[in-house]
Amino acid sequence: MARTGAFGDGRRHTGRAAQDEVLDTVAPLTRARVADALLELEYPLFHDANGDLGVLWSQAAFHVYLLGDDESVLQVRGAWHRRLALERLGEVLALLDAWNRDYMGPKCYVRVLDDGFLSVVAETSTPLAAGVSDRQLMRLVERGVGHGLRVMRALEERYPDPAAHAPRDVL
Repeated sequence: MARTGAFGDGRRHTGRAAQDEVLDTVAPLTRARVADALLELEYPLFHDANGDLGVLWSQAAFHVYLLGDDESVLQVRGAWHRRLALERLGEVLALLDAWNRDYMGPKCYVRVLDDGFLSVVAETSTPLAAGVSDRQLMRLVERGVGHGLRVMRALEERYPDPAAHAPRDVL
């Protein structure tokens, strides 16, 4: 993300006002701009085997996708780092249904994986065909990751890691 002068009125600007002007300039959504936003936010960025961008946190891996024919929909999709037994499907669906009813976002759902375990996913999608400023893009990514982490923390509370606790039969 360029942080130098802007060309709005034909004069070169420097300092905070020019920085704000650049951050507020609306431009098309691109993968490069998303990567720049993640770097600017100092998020732990990675590229997966498909070339998609991602962010790692202790409780989740988030992917940032550009969807649609024109790649103008920004989607931040996080998957909880743990898997749940298929027998817990009813209770997990009830928990996520309550979440989706009580909170505006993110959208939460369960995927049944090929190995028969459950994966919990939280995602936010924002259509940006008209473009987005750098400042808006950073806020949308922050919102997607932050709201997703709220869901992941709720899952951690409901399903604590058994290895984090001492065994009951310790001598």
